[in-house]
Amino acid sequence: MRVFLFLSALLLLISCQNQTKDAAVKSDTVVVKQDTISEIRISPSSKPAATYSVPVDDGMGNMNNWKFAVNIYETSKTFEYKVNIQYKEIRSSEIVQIPNFNILPVVAIQPGKNPMSCIIGFNDAKGTFKDYVQVSVSNDQLKFKKINNYKVRKYSTPVN
Repeated sequence: MRVFLFLSALLLLISCQNQTKDAAVKSDTVVVKQDTISEIRISPSSKPAATYSVPVDDGMGNMNNWKFAVNIYETSKTFEYKVNIQYKEIRSSEIVQIPNFNILPVVAIQPGKNPMSCIIGFNDAKGTFKDYVQVSVSNDQLKFKKINNYKVRKYSTPVN
């Protein structure tokens, strides 16, 4: 009888813990009914969608007009953006793909921990900024590092 009660209590404890984990996952899940955003952008803007710029001291009163700058531009693909980076005379371009949450993507740049860094991210469906990529300068070298991953999964159920 004691063994039966012990196994029953253990089974109850395990089942309660699984429900708690499922509730935590569902709080960050967004349900999308049907895709409504086109994958192709008809007329991408030539103006930057987001910018960040900080002057870089050259020791001569900024005669060289050096700066650390990040500009994000739209491309012909709706969820893809071109990132132009400049540090002193170094220039680089990268492509960033924003996850398709079935809303028009809104990219933004926030300052990083030091003046020569910034965080590229996007706003989710609730308008919350999501960190995605860090752009920084370390030892006079540009660093472009993905700091978070986001996934979109598509499920379908047959209609009877």
